[in-house]
Amino acid sequence: MPLIELDGVSFTYRGATEAALRNLSLSVDQGEFVGVIGPTGAGKSTLCWVIVGVAPQILQGRLEGRVRVKDLDPSQRPISEIAQVVALVQQDAEAQLLMTDVEKEIIFPLENLSLPREEIGRRLTRALELTNLASERLRHPFYLSGGQKQRVAVAAALAMEPEILILDEATSELDPIGAEEVHRLAGDLKSRGKTILMVEHNIDELAKHADRIVVLDKGEKVREGPTREILTDVGLLTGLGIYPPQVTQVSHRLASRGFPLHPLPLTLKEALQAFAAAGVRS
Repeated sequence: MPLIELDGVSFTYRGATEAALRNLSLSVDQGEFVGVIGPTGAGKSTLCWVIVGVAPQILQGRLEGRVRVKDLDPSQRPISEIAQVVALVQQDAEAQLLMTDVEKEIIFPLENLSLPREEIGRRLTRALELTNLASERLRHPFYLSGGQKQRVAVAAALAMEPEILILDEATSELDPIGAEEVHRLAGDLKSRGKTILMVEHNIDELAKHADRIVVLDKGEKVREGPTREILTDVGLLTGLGIYPPQVTQVSHRLASRGFPLHPLPLTLKEALQAFAAAGVRS
């Protein structure tokens, strides 16, 4: 049974005339890393909010269709209950950080659950370990780098011990080093068995980690498939204003000039291997 399942889901915000999601069906299995891409206004964040119950419970509107998260209906159950199954980390890390040090930030939601002190300590230690933040546990988040702040937000989410982690453009406000930190963390969590749903504009990094890609446009699912199949479809992506991985773009241009590479590479490593196989020296 999928951990996340949407069947014919539409959502229209209160006061809006157009639906933000339209008849969208999607399933995510345990241990998958699914990337979600699309142009601005595609409905990517709305999809995340529907999955965690923020829409329609806080962001009100009309929800149609069936949504299940580990057989729970997030529109009908308390958000605090859903948060123990699926955690959402959004793009503005600073807006998600409230406390005066990293440790307090991580244990704050656990104290709200009235967990025993021993259990809070165990979860704190585990979250710091998973996000490589043990050395920063007593620092004020204000003094951390952008990538570290986002890791703190992820650590606080992981301390809830959710089965699913949703990252909604969590790297969009980070520099390349910070973005790489978050992507590396997401890939590491996936290797440890976490289920990841990642809304992302950095296609080059997404190509390294995602098992499958879902493409949204104007609230609808335009395409879905294995990462290589979707991210090497240059016509599809550019038609939506999405840039394919840089090495894929270069290789596609070479192919149009009579120098095809099969398959089109997604990463620099793949590109170097493809050039070597074709007898081109770097």
